[in-house]
Amino acid sequence: MRSELAEVATYTVFLGHSRSGHSIVGALLDAHPQIVISDELDAISLVEAGFSREQVLYLSILVARHQAARERRKEGRGGRTYSYHVPGQSQGRFDALRVVGDSRAGWSTRRLHDDPALLERVESLMRPSVVKFIHVVRNPFDNISTMMIRGGRSQENAQGVYLEGCRRLLTLRARIPAERLMTLRHEDLLADPVERLRDGCRFLGVEPTPGYLEAAAGILFASPSRSRGSVTWTPDQIAELESAMSDFDFLDGYHHAE
Repeated sequence: MRSELAEVATYTVFLGHSRSGHSIVGALLDAHPQIVISDELDAISLVEAGFSREQVLYLSILVARHQAARERRKEGRGGRTYSYHVPGQSQGRFDALRVVGDSRAGWSTRRLHDDPALLERVESLMRPSVVKFIHVVRNPFDNISTMMIRGGRSQENAQGVYLEGCRRLLTLRARIPAERLMTLRHEDLLADPVERLRDGCRFLGVEPTPGYLEAAAGILFASPSRSRGSVTWTPDQIAELESAMSDFDFLDGYHHAE
């Protein structure tokens, strides 16, 4: 295993808000035979705790294998459990290991923002691997509505938490070179999964293999879940949030009525 870990060229950190689709993106990328992406390992906390490069990489592989054995099951729409298993592909295993990462985004964003030195520590620890970042974005009205539904939060509280996360992301993104940061909209992934997954693979430094793109795209819903439809938004609340969203370029184009 040590020799295989030495061949890892890219380490991937996911950024963003929870409930934005990071788990499904990670599961789809993990299906590629040169990529291993664990879900919810909280790898950045391992760096904080002093784990070595080899330990962090190995734990991601171990967790990804365990999750693949359980068919990448995850709680999804309506509180139901869904499988993010991609039939016939390489989840939890690899042919030639080139990319390793973890798709826990919310806590990774918070940790990297709150400790400005931690970003450099991650990059230093992972050398010679290059650290790249995937920021998965979802319509803010759906993010906030999901926080209200599943967390029992008020609209005001959920919106405040969401916007504070956006401010962290804005600061953190400014510290990451553009060539090492990919922004992926959840809605774009569902609208054109083959092209968005091809973009993701190439961003991480690998090429899609025959059959991979079609197999991965085949497990996705045809359209995103519109959680905002399960919550009452007043015209004033909509206007207030859309005004606040204008401070963040990665939210450009999102609206309640989208």
